[in-house]
Amino acid sequence: MTITELFENRAIELGDKTFVRCEDETLSYREVHERAGRIAANLAASGVQKGDKIVLLMGNCVEFIYLFLGLGRLGAVVVPINPTLKPDEVAYIAGDSDAETLITASVFAPMLPEVRRQLPGLKRVYAIGEAVEGSAPFSALLEPTAAFPPIAAVRDDEAALIYTSGTTGLPKGVILTHGNYLANARMAVHGSGMDESDRFLCVLPLFHVNAQLSGVLCPLLLGTDVVVMKKFTPFQILPLIEAHRITILSAVPTIYNVMARMPKAAEYDISSIRFFVTGAAPITEETYNEVVRVLKKPLIMGYGLSEATCVSAIADYRDPIKWNSVGPPLRYTSIRIVGEDGHDVPYGSVGEIWTAGPHVMKGYYKQPQATAEVLKDGWLRTGDLGRFDQDGYLYIAGRVKDMIIRGGQNIYPQQVENVIARIPGVEECCVVGVEESRWGQEVLAVIKCVEGYSLVARQVIDYCRTHLAAYKCPQFVRFVDGLPKTATGKIKKGVVASLFADVAKNCP
Repeated sequence: MTITELFENRAIELGDKTFVRCEDETLSYREVHERAGRIAANLAASGVQKGDKIVLLMGNCVEFIYLFLGLGRLGAVVVPINPTLKPDEVAYIAGDSDAETLITASVFAPMLPEVRRQLPGLKRVYAIGEAVEGSAPFSALLEPTAAFPPIAAVRDDEAALIYTSGTTGLPKGVILTHGNYLANARMAVHGSGMDESDRFLCVLPLFHVNAQLSGVLCPLLLGTDVVVMKKFTPFQILPLIEAHRITILSAVPTIYNVMARMPKAAEYDISSIRFFVTGAAPITEETYNEVVRVLKKPLIMGYGLSEATCVSAIADYRDPIKWNSVGPPLRYTSIRIVGEDGHDVPYGSVGEIWTAGPHVMKGYYKQPQATAEVLKDGWLRTGDLGRFDQDGYLYIAGRVKDMIIRGGQNIYPQQVENVIARIPGVEECCVVGVEESRWGQEVLAVIKCVEGYSLVARQVIDYCRTHLAAYKCPQFVRFVDGLPKTATGKIKKGVVASLFADVAKNCP
């Protein structure tokens, strides 16, 4: 089955049952299916064919759901992009994906001229909302059509390209199939204890696989409904739970930290909640205990990565909960802990996490060498470190890669370093993550200047903000006379991180 086939089946079965609530809009399964079908038909009339890539540059909205669920009719592939990225970053992803169609929102109109300048092969641009010069209105795609195209996609066809940065700093497109998505949704439903009585709240951004799974596919699979937060405001989460009688929320530790520390948080009626889910970044024991103490609901953790669709292990809220474990592997998922010698390590020992199953990606788009490096005989090398206890619960011990996780957002140091290196006067730089109580980690740039040059932190930060999404920009900048290196000239990032480990704590 494909995503679109499941969607069509649910629309036939459930008809007028509510599927999506977003601000003042309440839409049934039939209404969402009708709009998704019209969009597919009108895109087909404009020339979109099977295998074509369609970039989605938008925040959380019902239009994203129409496209995500309905483009399987054409066999087209969605390429969701983080809407906080800068024009250069958007253009790179759109160009690398070979997209000829861009669907965005009018709020992003200021960046469109630069994006189009860099993408001469872009044939179609549609804008949601107010009219935008050089684009067609999205409303044109919702015009009635004589018939919907038959579903062209099959299970192993590409459903999405999810771009995630690699150690080179250049984003790579993770190829996820319809089968990947649906298998992982089934795994998550069975593994965590979700059921048909649940109502979901989607606060995470829909460009991310976590939101696509927990905010769209799990509700669809169960035939239930979801409330989508259009504009993220952490202080509105508890009121939304109370107003809509939400039963399940998936979020990141930073969000739970804010929720538990809200004034009068304990006064909201969130008795409908069965459990909270956290992932994407480590949670501190302090935050975990505060959430459970204030909100008085189970908080379970999961582990996953885009290359394995979304989730590979998750705790069941009905099991005895080990607060610092991400639970056992999901059904139909295999996980190994592998040492440097390529052999499995004993229980309790730390090694690299390898996973296999129907949730593992097809590969990286147009990158056979990078694909071969992480896919070994059916196993995905995650680059993460972990260990199993004797009960089969998985614990995350760190990362082989140098990735920084700030508030659940992945930041790859090399990409930031590449930008800083363009600043006149920078001879060398090293970007690492430092612990910070609010976001989990913050970005620190340690810079050696060319002799005779003088820079200040504000220059570096402002330059980065011009070329990078805000969350990737350094919060802290330090200048040094030299950086520690190996005998081969490689910067010792671990030493740098240790030297400046307290930088966030020492700042007012």
